[in-house]
Amino acid sequence: MRAVQRGLGAAMALFLVAGSGFAEEWSRFRGPNGSGVSTSKGLPLEFGPEKNVNWSTEIPFARSSPVLAGQRIFLTAIDADEFSTLALDRQTGKILWRQELARNRTDEFHQDTDSATPSPVTDGDNVYAFFQETGLVAYGAEGEALWSLELGPFRNFYGIAASPILVGDTLILLCDQAAGSFLLAVDKNTGKEQWRQARPARLEAYTTPILYPDDGSPEQIIVSGSRWVDAYDPTSGESLWATNQVGTSPVSSPVLAGDLLFVNAPDHASEPPPPFSDLAKEHDANNDGRLTRPEVEGSWMKNHFGFVDADGDDAITESDWKTVNDTFENDNWGMNALRIPTAGKQPELLWRNQQSVAYIPSPVLYEGVLYMVKDGIVSSMDPQTGEVHKRGRLTKGSTKVYASPVAADGKIYFATLDGQVAVVAAGPEWEVLAMNDLGEEIHASPAIVDGHLFVRTRGKLYDFAASRDAETGAPEGPSISDPRPRNLTMR
Repeated sequence: MRAVQRGLGAAMALFLVAGSGFAEEWSRFRGPNGSGVSTSKGLPLEFGPEKNVNWSTEIPFARSSPVLAGQRIFLTAIDADEFSTLALDRQTGKILWRQELARNRTDEFHQDTDSATPSPVTDGDNVYAFFQETGLVAYGAEGEALWSLELGPFRNFYGIAASPILVGDTLILLCDQAAGSFLLAVDKNTGKEQWRQARPARLEAYTTPILYPDDGSPEQIIVSGSRWVDAYDPTSGESLWATNQVGTSPVSSPVLAGDLLFVNAPDHASEPPPPFSDLAKEHDANNDGRLTRPEVEGSWMKNHFGFVDADGDDAITESDWKTVNDTFENDNWGMNALRIPTAGKQPELLWRNQQSVAYIPSPVLYEGVLYMVKDGIVSSMDPQTGEVHKRGRLTKGSTKVYASPVAADGKIYFATLDGQVAVVAAGPEWEVLAMNDLGEEIHASPAIVDGHLFVRTRGKLYDFAASRDAETGAPEGPSISDPRPRNLTMR
């Protein structure tokens, strides 16, 4: 009788999963706890606008990544003076609703970022989004406005890029900036602030927090910041530990492997900066010791003026120049491996790798190998020692990669800025299996759910899935255990 009951229970569980059609979720930036890893099988190897595409939908532009839960896909976007939050049907790609939010102010940004860079997060029903020039906003499953919380203004020329995350009923948002950085906790149901933890000496950073030991039983919120890695109590915001063994202004978000934490900050000052007197000699037309916007027109400073102007007085002075260069002067840059401490102790730095260090993309740890990518150069490393197994290019020449890689089904997907998605056979001696051209630049990190690969280009969201054999329902082509196709030239 018990065997029959167990059999019925298993059958009922299978029915519930099959009935919903969806077993996985990708509810936050980079999926489960920001890992970029899915348990999906049967993912496509070759795909494009006309191949292995389940559907594609035209959407407004943003650099944020898609998130999924249940029947819904949620996106954010920017269009002129309005910010959008959209919900799409997961099976068809149809836009179910789109809500607009007017900006509260106009901030100065670098040309490669904007208020819609952070990705949303969903609890399976509602969706929560952050836009730097407005704040936090929450919508219900049918698009009804639930609440909004105005935040800012902020001083971060490259944008508050951290995506909000959920810890139970609490929404967590990291706001690191040139002054007044803080970590914020908000009740997801009401939008009311629960706690706010000041982060003194933590300057501009662009990472999204993760949870330890995992997002199912979180005991710590881990934040990779400029020169510091911090851990906070999720319920109170109390500081649990901190270490300043890392580099400045990280963009890549951290990842975990058990109690090993991987944080990355690039070398922002690979060459000694010129003295301010050299800049003044070339650009200070009226010799007043202040470089104005018209005076630096045509130089590299034009596109970074809002950052180099450290005190925000609309002129670059010798003091500003010193502040910026002091910020970047740090020898602890690179990929760092730390062991998360037990109570009352400090993290242990296990190793540091300073070769071909990723600038923007977050790393991915998959099947015992750590991967990072810089300008199309992929490094695979032993996570225990930092030893490099292989370093090589995805394609000939140099291609920029802003999107973070994602992994599943024995494959790793690298999306390039020029619209290529490289499919790599996972392993220490990784190999490129296919290059897929989507014809539009890609800023957003892909999502992987239930055998589907969701890729956002500049103007479209694609759902790619491997073709299925009509009789068996199995993916066509090579087996998942060996994803390399026959007669395909390796690149």
